[in-house]
Amino acid sequence: MKLALAIGARSEGAVHSHVRRALAEGVDPEAIRQVALPAIPTLGLPQAVAATTWIEDLVSGTRQELPDTGEP
Repeated sequence: MKLALAIGARSEGAVHSHVRRALAEGVDPEAIRQVALPAIPTLGLPQAVAATTWIEDLVSGTRQELPDTGEP
């Protein structure tokens, strides 16, 4: 739920934080990817693509992140 809100707020940092947390909790990466799809009709295709890219940064391991401190 918070990941979807972060996508709606167009906050790349918050999306990364919630993706890291979901992965740490063992959420399936495909389930995480699916969260961006409902953004298409609401926010438009460009924002949905941006959100998908932010999610892929961490799910595919293409981006190295600092450890999550738990702060927003």
